[in-house]
Amino acid sequence: MAPAIHSFPAAELPLAVQVDVDGKRRRTEDMRRPVDLVQDCELSTLFQYECYIDHPEMRDSRVRCWPVQRFFRQCQDKKGKFTVETTAWEGPAAAAAAAAAASSVTPTKN
Repeated sequence: MAPAIHSFPAAELPLAVQVDVDGKRRRTEDMRRPVDLVQDCELSTLFQYECYIDHPEMRDSRVRCWPVQRFFRQCQDKKGKFTVETTAWEGPAAAAAAAAAASSVTPTKN
């Protein structure tokens, strides 16, 4: 079983990321400043699907699924890379920006 984790409001993420899982302060490569989620960490996304069965009691019931976009930042400290989920912190604006960027990609012909 995975260990219990401490939960906190999304607004506290920039402060919470300064401490590792052992409660020790993270140190950046130059050791002079705290980790900056926007400047130091690369944004990545992942889609998961949330699905519902219309009538679970019926064997052939329709299953409906919707994509759920999640955001992560991959950061680097003195010990190596670590990943932080930032979905709630990034907010709806990040989802809109990601959708706009994806729709502006022009497919190439081979």
